[in-house]
Amino acid sequence: MTDFLSFKPQNNDCDFKRIEYLQEKMNNRIPVICPERAEIITESFKKTEGEPVVIRRAKALDEILSKMSIYIEEGMLIIGNQASSNFAAPIFPEYSFNWVINELDEFSKRSGDYFNITDETKDRLRVLQDYWQGITHQDNVLHNLPEINRKAEEQGVLHRGGISMSGDGHIIPNHDLVLAEGFGGLARIAEENSKREGLTQEQKDFYEAVKITMNAALKYIKRFSELAAREAEKKTDEKRKNELKDLSKMFAHLMEGKAESFHEAVEAVYLTHLLMMIESNGHSFSFGRFDQYIYPYYKADIDSGKISKEKALEIITHFFLMTNSLNKVRPWGHTQYSGGYPLYSNLIVGGMKPDGSEGTNDISYLCLEAMNLSRLPEPNLSVRFCEETPRSLLKDSARLIRKGFGMPSLFCDEVVIPAMMTLDLDIETARDYASMGCVETAIPGKWGHRATGMTYINFGKILELIMNNGMDPASGIQLFSITGKNDRNIDFKSYDELWKAWETALKFYSDLAVDCDLVCDRSLKHFDADAFASATINCSLERGKTLKNGGAEYDYVSQSNIGPSVVGDSLAAVKKLVFDDKVITMKQLRDAMDTNFEGIEGAKIRKLCRQAPKFGNDIDYVDNIVADVYESYLALLPNYHTDRYGCGPKGCGYTMSTSNITSYVPNGFDVGATPDGRFAGKPLNEGASPCLGADKEGPTAVINSVSKLPNKKIAGGQLLNMRFAPGALAGEENLEKFVSFIEAARYKNIFHNQFNIVDGATLKAAKENPEEHADLMVRVAGYCALFSTLMPEAQDAIIERTELDWN
Repeated sequence: MTDFLSFKPQNNDCDFKRIEYLQEKMNNRIPVICPERAEIITESFKKTEGEPVVIRRAKALDEILSKMSIYIEEGMLIIGNQASSNFAAPIFPEYSFNWVINELDEFSKRSGDYFNITDETKDRLRVLQDYWQGITHQDNVLHNLPEINRKAEEQGVLHRGGISMSGDGHIIPNHDLVLAEGFGGLARIAEENSKREGLTQEQKDFYEAVKITMNAALKYIKRFSELAAREAEKKTDEKRKNELKDLSKMFAHLMEGKAESFHEAVEAVYLTHLLMMIESNGHSFSFGRFDQYIYPYYKADIDSGKISKEKALEIITHFFLMTNSLNKVRPWGHTQYSGGYPLYSNLIVGGMKPDGSEGTNDISYLCLEAMNLSRLPEPNLSVRFCEETPRSLLKDSARLIRKGFGMPSLFCDEVVIPAMMTLDLDIETARDYASMGCVETAIPGKWGHRATGMTYINFGKILELIMNNGMDPASGIQLFSITGKNDRNIDFKSYDELWKAWETALKFYSDLAVDCDLVCDRSLKHFDADAFASATINCSLERGKTLKNGGAEYDYVSQSNIGPSVVGDSLAAVKKLVFDDKVITMKQLRDAMDTNFEGIEGAKIRKLCRQAPKFGNDIDYVDNIVADVYESYLALLPNYHTDRYGCGPKGCGYTMSTSNITSYVPNGFDVGATPDGRFAGKPLNEGASPCLGADKEGPTAVINSVSKLPNKKIAGGQLLNMRFAPGALAGEENLEKFVSFIEAARYKNIFHNQFNIVDGATLKAAKENPEEHADLMVRVAGYCALFSTLMPEAQDAIIERTELDWN
């Protein structure tokens, strides 16, 4: 019998046995490489050379949706596929392709995020390589990237990640608009706008591209109508035969106009998401405030008796399950920054409405129950809460968290809304925020691409460089000098002198990171001319522009800042040991770090470093320094603008985020030993969380430390990850205690929190015997993944997180 949260089924409208079967099937899905999309777009691009790129991409999408394999997952009520089989990853050669060819023989040998690939697929991809030589997005970025940026990457300070080799993604469509108009309606709006006088050629091309992509989507949908009818004829099981007939009828008119039922609305949301992923291989296409825009369709069908609550739950659960059929392949170098096959398809429920009233409804609870039934990494489920949120929603959230698969994460309106208002949003707009990707925050339907995840900045490496006068001990590269000399020797006379060096170096590399962002963005204006996705965002259809050309209503981005807690702990250790207590000299400390704390003297100094105050223990001495690190970066942001500045969108500036996925692990590979006592090559801290194992005083102390950070200024998303022992949530009394702990975030200035409820012994056993723990799902960073899919270093980092309890 299904172990429900608080949901009590009243009838047999939901087939829970089928869900259990489908969940198991999805849990055992096999990742493979699919060559179809790469082949089709190559042939299409050959035929359209010389045409505007937005038209070329639109025609390519039309070709892909017309020719790609389609299938209906057995037993599913939500249908639509991205590639030729379940969990197959398509290839997007227009963004980057040489790495695919170079790694063809390595995909199946990876230590994490492996992919099966046949010899036939390898051959089909190899013959495409010549066409794409020198003409991809990555080629364009590398051609225009300044040499100093390349050197900063060699040092290990900057990492371009996906923005230089894939599409952008990172948007939340205006689902209200899409559901009200359908793809047919959006095509008609484009047609009407195309008749306006005084249009530029860019606008004419955009409107033509929107019409092509929307009609292509409708043709794709019709293919499923025909397929469902054919499949129905083969079935002997009357229930499934009738389901397929109903799906065929629904797909015959789906998205020509307004969604006409709850089932249609959920299917339309899934298809919009799916089609954006076929158009572009960006990730973090997110579902926004699902319970708000879906509720009217649910209520209408409930009131008319068309569906029951149980049937609605079944449809939502099938939707959740199908999001796990989608996949993306990344180069191995980038995979280390985002392990576990993540798509970051965030879906959020609860929280304030724009008018300030609380928005929890039946769909909010059903989404929690659907995640309880599906128990898979996608969608990345989050819950918003505020003073008026029913405690029952938080209690169901706690019940789900207690089950140990990392969802939902939690966002506190009283902190996030003021943070969003620092971007000059009015309060009604700020109240409508949603999570996107990991823990990024954006306004659904109003934000352009990429609230976060631009160039990654390794704060830990910057610290190492200032301890060495700007010279990287590993590469020997020196891009700036604190002393004006071209060597490593430096002797700080005071903490203030050290702090000024930090500020100088941080600005130097942040400036370079913004330059890198601009190079990538300007390339994506061409290579990510995504007419379909752009048309789902406010103002794009009105302006006749893609999002990268300034089509969105608002445009804000942030970089990924990795290691602020490591930097804060390290600065606190230097301040205390060298300048306040004077127990060691700067030279002794640096000599010990140079040897990775080896030998008797090194071990002695490391012990002192480990005993210095650490963030996460409610110690003002170090907590305030960590807060200073945040403020030092925030102070730089008013000087930076995106490529869309002056092109239409409001804002076009930068904000801050600590959403850095698994990058804290590989970024740590590049950083030598640090003054906090961390060994060379070990992970940095994740998000805004304390350093691994540094928090010794329990969960309340962690919250108190994080509360001192400038969380109400961090509009890009603030990430806090905590791991509790399962016993800490066992029983009703502990569950109530945990709910109260969650609620305390409203008073403690906590932007976001998420939890792993798993003990170290289980994690270690799962690493040793993955086949016996294939269904163990964990919070990796701002997303969840099956533990067995992670590379060993990422597994070790999760194991090393402090296991908290109430005692």
